[in-house]
Amino acid sequence: ECKMEKERGAKVIAVVALLVAVAGLTIGYAAYSSTLTINGTATVDPADWNVKFAYTSGDSLTAETTGHATQTTAPTLTDTAVSGFDVVLKAPGDSITYKFSVKNTGTLDATLGTYTMGTLSCAPNEGSSISQEDATKLCNELQYTLKYSDDSEITTGATLPKTSGSKDLVLKLVWPESSTLKVTDDVKVTIGTTTFIYNQ
Repeated sequence: ECKMEKERGAKVIAVVALLVAVAGLTIGYAAYSSTLTINGTATVDPADWNVKFAYTSGDSLTAETTGHATQTTAPTLTDTAVSGFDVVLKAPGDSITYKFSVKNTGTLDATLGTYTMGTLSCAPNEGSSISQEDATKLCNELQYTLKYSDDSEITTGATLPKTSGSKDLVLKLVWPESSTLKVTDDVKVTIGTTTFIYNQ
């Protein structure tokens, strides 16, 4: 009986000693600590997005013509549009050309994400005796193009670098000299909208 009590007593002492040791460990661990901090400031400075049309030189769009072509109304150039031009072609070999630029004066590079070239549609002018069939034949002969000034094609993915990126453009309407089509009366040529969409 004494022996059992001694063993029980020893177990109790062992358990108490273990608890004290764990408490001592906890207290010892709590004595070590590190404080880490992060702080700072940030400024929001909105980027300047400014991709626009511009004159290649001077402050107007001057038509370059060949043959008997004439300009009735000069185009208007704004930051976002070249519009309102009205021209007259008389015979094969006639052409009219406009030169202007697209520029990036903003603080972000701009990439051409979408490019859609306008197309021509032709119909007899008011009071004209020409048939729709002949007007359509003329439309198929006319060439309406927009290219870079080095004669390369405009393609999506082209980048205009920030601050001073610039590309010169050449817009041309041509009645090819090789055409043998006889036009007996006035044809109204409607030029569809050409669209550039630049993205960041």
